[in-house]
Amino acid sequence: MKLIKKLSVPITLSLLLSLAAFAQTYDAVKDFSIASNPNGVWSYGYLTKLRTPLILYTWSDNQCLPGMSWWGVYLGGCNAMPVVGHNDTDQTICWLTNCLPPEFLMPQAGWNGEVSVVRWTAPSSGTYLVRGAVMGIDCHYPTTSNFHVMYNTIKQLLRVVVDGCGSPLSFKHRLVLAAGDTLDFVVDSGNDGSPVGDGTGIRFRVIKIN
Repeated sequence: MKLIKKLSVPITLSLLLSLAAFAQTYDAVKDFSIASNPNGVWSYGYLTKLRTPLILYTWSDNQCLPGMSWWGVYLGGCNAMPVVGHNDTDQTICWLTNCLPPEFLMPQAGWNGEVSVVRWTAPSSGTYLVRGAVMGIDCHYPTTSNFHVMYNTIKQLLRVVVDGCGSPLSFKHRLVLAAGDTLDFVVDSGNDGSPVGDGTGIRFRVIKIN
């Protein structure tokens, strides 16, 4: 029994360490930063339309709206669109007609049909699990946008019509990816073509499982 006990400790520790490495997790909300763009595996930008090349945001801010930080296209003053916004607090932040919980990012489309993108780039080959949710965060209009998940810019893995507010819609994908493959999490202005009242919250994690 003593021999078994002595052997079981290193085996258990080894297994735990192996599992920790096995399930490397990338969290779109927790990893958000305005320090640089790209930021490791993450990039923030926009497309002139779906399936066109990503254009990186070059403007960032964390002063215009207390508690919020942004990447976007600068329009002057404290105005920027399209954007990706992050709630830096642990409470829901409301402004205008939007209310963004801390566990969601807010990509919003632009005035000229631009779609806002959070891009994740695979750092190594392997099998990945993508889990997340999307919901409208504007309960006044309410939100009428479309959410897309795109593989390597071209292939559409998911399209969700976001019509309303609250009630997150969950999604999940298991993908075999090569190093350098990209997943774009895209929000457009919906069928009406206007970004007004289209506040959209997204959250997701990408987990390497082997």
